[in-house]
Amino acid sequence: MISLSRKLLIPCVMLMLAGCGGGSSQLVIPNITLAQPPVSSIAAGTTLQFSATISNSNNTTVLWYVDGFPGGNGTVGTISPQGLYSAPNIPPANGSVTISASPQAYPVAITSVIIGISFANVSLNGNYIFALSGTQSGSPWAAAGIFTAHGDGTISNGSEDINASSGVSPGLAFNGSYLIDSNGQGSATFTSSQGIINIQFTLNSQGQAVAMRSDTGTVAAGNLYPQDASALTLTSLNAPYVLSFTGSDQAGKPLNIIGQFVTNGSTTLASGTEDVNAAGAESNQPFSGTYSIGSNSRGTAVFTDAAGTRDYSFYIVSSSHLQFIETDSSGHLSGGVFQQQGLTSTTTLVGSYVFSAGGVEGTAGYGVAGQFSTNTTVSGGLQSGSMDVNSGGNAASSATLTGSFTVPGATGRGSFTLTGTSGTTNYAFYLVSPTAAVVLTTDAGINAAGSLFTQSGGFTTASFSGTYGLQLAGTNGATPPAAAVGTVLLDGAGNLSGSQVQNNNGTLSGALSTTGTYTFSTAFRGTATLITNGGTTSNVVIYPVSSSALIVLGLNTPPLVGTLARQF
Repeated sequence: MISLSRKLLIPCVMLMLAGCGGGSSQLVIPNITLAQPPVSSIAAGTTLQFSATISNSNNTTVLWYVDGFPGGNGTVGTISPQGLYSAPNIPPANGSVTISASPQAYPVAITSVIIGISFANVSLNGNYIFALSGTQSGSPWAAAGIFTAHGDGTISNGSEDINASSGVSPGLAFNGSYLIDSNGQGSATFTSSQGIINIQFTLNSQGQAVAMRSDTGTVAAGNLYPQDASALTLTSLNAPYVLSFTGSDQAGKPLNIIGQFVTNGSTTLASGTEDVNAAGAESNQPFSGTYSIGSNSRGTAVFTDAAGTRDYSFYIVSSSHLQFIETDSSGHLSGGVFQQQGLTSTTTLVGSYVFSAGGVEGTAGYGVAGQFSTNTTVSGGLQSGSMDVNSGGNAASSATLTGSFTVPGATGRGSFTLTGTSGTTNYAFYLVSPTAAVVLTTDAGINAAGSLFTQSGGFTTASFSGTYGLQLAGTNGATPPAAAVGTVLLDGAGNLSGSQVQNNNGTLSGALSTTGTYTFSTAFRGTATLITNGGTTSNVVIYPVSSSALIVLGLNTPPLVGTLARQF
């Protein structure tokens, strides 16, 4: 029912718009003009003054918006009532913001302008956990730690654990510096009593970074993670966790471990089960352990299985993510531990999945990536799939796959078998969630570990448009290792461009411009060619997780396994 006041209001408004009693009076609508700013892009953390003029109104108050939010917010930046825009420290997901203005007297009159936001030193600001693993002078090397970046190019309060062939150096204090380009590519230097570690990295719009060590004679890849503030107050763990550790044993032979354990808020693991691939010999077994959390978000743990006891340090990214590194003389393991979430007694593999793994086959570097779909909610066969394998530079593609899988048990552990033109490979996996898992090869002679993800749907070349952070890493074997980080711009029409830094067996390339093409001939798999001005051409296959995350497998020598992750 319309009230009397509303009955009167509606015709009055109509009369104001059309004119009353035959008169010529009409509603005067305020108009707003937004002055074009002097620049089209600004650096993160800086400011830009906007101005707007209102006409046809005595009320000259301007309402300001950033991406539709009145006054903006911490993610897209803020704007004052006077039009002073303050960009966020990290560029937003699309690399730009829309600044809008409207008259307070007539808010529906809106005018807008788009401003790009580029990366800057301020984009690395706060506490970060880092993890790197690879080789130094041909021998195993790994490091993990924490540092504070101050947004001005300086690093302080660093603490790191280094596991090298010369021994373990736990809890080393370090300071450092860094420099970030406008495209999010940066370099950093960590200086401790044990010397200097130099890294190259590429940031994304979530503040994370893919990274690689850039010192002569060293090839190591990893990540930088912004630390959740809650990690500083965490005193215990109380959840099931999934682990994925890679590296080598005391003799330098490849060793990969995936598994699951449960904590109950005490310092003891309630239960643990793991799959171990030691130099190509796989076993499934229980393990036990204890842990403690100390200062500076650093903890220690001891895990015991049939092979003996291993000591670890770990750094807390958040309550659901820990980075581990071995700190004894038994080997050189490191990796991530992730809280297991969302699983039930009926959780299984349903739908489409993509996976990748890197390691060795015999003495040769090994990489694999693929996609498969299931056709049943219980243990059974695969509906379809494809797979690419690169063993020592010998690449083989399977356009079609057959295979089977088992339903995960209470620990989230399951297995799958894939058969293609290159033969049959078997894998164990532990679900981190219904959409993600860690995987390990279980075939004699092949030792590779990686990840599995739910694939969100079919794709075309046009599905991918924007800037992506690139990371590739070769695997240890008879072929010298390699790594690369950088950015790649995909234009949605099959063309790519960008910049990358390559590390070939410990020799750094410097910044290389990159051009090339990409195409998706099927809805689940694509190919690309990356050509640098340094004279290198890399052929890769691509398996998308989504339009913003892609698995990449190199088809050259050595096999390179990595990712393209949407930057903006």
